[in-house]
Amino acid sequence: MQDNIYYYKKELDYLHKMRTLFVRNFPKLAPFLDYNSKDPDIERLIENFAILTSKLHQELDSNIPLLAESLINIISPNYTNPLPSVCIQDFTLSPDAKALKLFLPKNTEVHSIPIDDVECRFKTLYDVWLYPLQITDCTISNAHDTHSLSLDLMTSKSDIAIASLDISHLDIYLGNDIYTSNTLLMWILHYLKEIIIFFENGEEFRIQPSFVTHRGLGEGESAFNSGENGFEAFALLQELFFIPEKFNFIRINKLDILKRCNARGFRMKFNFTKPLPAVCIPRAEMLSLSASPIVNAFPISAEPIINKHDRESYRIFINQNKPQGYEIVEVVRVKAHNSDTGKRILKNYKSFERFGIFENNRLNDFYSLSYKKDAYQTPHRHISFFSQTNITETISIETIACNKHLPSHLKIGHINKLNSKDIITRNITLPTPMKQVEIDGELLWKIVSVISFNYQSLLDKPTFLTALESYSFHLHNDTDNIVKRFAKALVEIHSKPIYRLSNMITKKGTLCIMSIDESRFYCLGEVYKMGLVFAKFFSHFASINSFCELQIRSINKDTITTINYPYKDGSRAIM
Repeated sequence: MQDNIYYYKKELDYLHKMRTLFVRNFPKLAPFLDYNSKDPDIERLIENFAILTSKLHQELDSNIPLLAESLINIISPNYTNPLPSVCIQDFTLSPDAKALKLFLPKNTEVHSIPIDDVECRFKTLYDVWLYPLQITDCTISNAHDTHSLSLDLMTSKSDIAIASLDISHLDIYLGNDIYTSNTLLMWILHYLKEIIIFFENGEEFRIQPSFVTHRGLGEGESAFNSGENGFEAFALLQELFFIPEKFNFIRINKLDILKRCNARGFRMKFNFTKPLPAVCIPRAEMLSLSASPIVNAFPISAEPIINKHDRESYRIFINQNKPQGYEIVEVVRVKAHNSDTGKRILKNYKSFERFGIFENNRLNDFYSLSYKKDAYQTPHRHISFFSQTNITETISIETIACNKHLPSHLKIGHINKLNSKDIITRNITLPTPMKQVEIDGELLWKIVSVISFNYQSLLDKPTFLTALESYSFHLHNDTDNIVKRFAKALVEIHSKPIYRLSNMITKKGTLCIMSIDESRFYCLGEVYKMGLVFAKFFSHFASINSFCELQIRSINKDTITTINYPYKDGSRAIM
C-alpha cells in the first residue's frame, strides 16, 4: 500500500509541474488547466491519470529486475549464480598408513560435521600428493650478502628414508597470514636466486628459479565455474576478492635428486637477491606440503516436478525438508518423460538463454530460469517450461548445488570427513560465506558495458575500476574493502606498444604500466599477488597473435619499486 501511495504522489507531482508549464506557455489553449479555474472535473481527470501512470510505472519497476536477470543470464551466465563457500583444506597421512605415497585427484569430496542435520560437501581444486613428510623447522638468514629462507624436512617415521618416497616435485602452501604469506610468495617468485638442497651426508644440489611455478592461475584451477560463456577472466577477479589464499601455492619441480637421499631428512634453502623484511617471520606450522583450496559445490538431482502446463513457474527444491541447507548454483540438464501413450518418451528441454531452442530450423521445447522472492523477501530459483504440447510430464533436473549459508557456521577443523582411512584431513581456514548479487536495471547496463570492453578500453583507469567494482558485489559493506583500497591506491594506468621475439617470430603486444600507492596495502607482497592476477586477467583480452605484459610501479613515500611480470600470450580469438 505504501508503494502505491509513493508512486501515485510521484506521478501527481509530475503532472502538476507539467500542468503549470503548459499553462504558462499556452494560456489560451488550456484555460481550464489553470489553478484559478478550480474545475473539479479537471482535478479528477488529473488524479485518475496519475493513478493509471503510477500503476504502469510501478509495474515496469517491478519487472525490470526480471528482464535484467534474463539478459544477464544470456550475456554472462555465471554472474547471477551464487558463489559458494571456499576455504583451504589440509591433508596428512595417518600414522597407521602403510602407503608411502598417495595421490588425491582434484574434485575429491570432503564432508563437514553435520550443521542442522546436513553435512556440507566440498571438493578439492588442486591435485594433492601425500607423503609421510613434514616441515620441522623454518629459519631466515640475512647475514652479509646471503639472504635466505631455510626449510628442514623430515619423514614422520624413523624407518623411512627420503629416497623411498619417490618425490619428483613438492607443493607448498605458504599460509594465510596476509603479511608473511604474501611476502614469501613475492620473494620466492620474484627475488629467488637459487634453491640449494642439502643432504645430511654433506651433498649439495642447486635448483634453478625457473623450476618454481605458481599455482592458482592455471587451466582447470578455478574455484568458480565460469561455464561455457562465463568469461573466465572475471572469475579470476572474484577469486582474488573472495579467496585470495587460493593463490598462496607454489610448486617446486625437478626434485628427482631426492631419490638419492638415503637419510630421513634434508634441508631446502631459498637464496634471494634481496633481504626479507625484518617483520616477516614465517613459522613451520604456517606451511603445508599437502593442502588444497576446496569449494562447497557438488552435483545433485533436484526433486522431480510434475509439469501439467497449468502454472507460470515451479520452484526448484533440492530437499523440501531442509530448504535452508541447499542453494542451486547452476542447472546442468533438464529432462522430461511421460507415459501417456503407453511408451516412455524422453525429452531434453533446452535452455532459453543458450539459444539451443532454434536447432533444426524449428522451435524446440525450452525452459527459463529466474529468481522469485517469497513473503520474507528471500529469493528462490524458479523454472518455467515452454512446450508445444500439453502432455503431463515428470521433470528431472540435474544441478550443481551448494549448502547455502551453512558453511559459515563451520569452524577450523570441522571439515574432517574423507572416504579414506589412510588420510587425516581438516580445514585450516574458515569457510567464506556464500555470496550472491542482487539484480537490477542499473547493474544490467554496467555488466553489458564491462563485458563489451576490449583490451585498450580496459587500460583506462575509470573503466578498469568499473570492472573491478562490478565483480566485487559482496564487498560494499566490508570495512576492509580491497577494491576501494585499490581504487584509492591506483595513481594511473597507461600503456605502450612493445615487441617480443617468440619462437623466432616477432610479436607486437602491449605493456600496461600501473602506478600504485603501496601505503594503502598491508605489504608489497599483497600488491605483487594482485599483479599476478591482473596480468592473467589482461591476457584474456589480448588477441591470440599478440601478448600482454604488466609492469607495476609501487610507490612507498620516496621509494619506487618496479615489478615486471612475465609476458602472457593473448587468448581472445579474432572475429
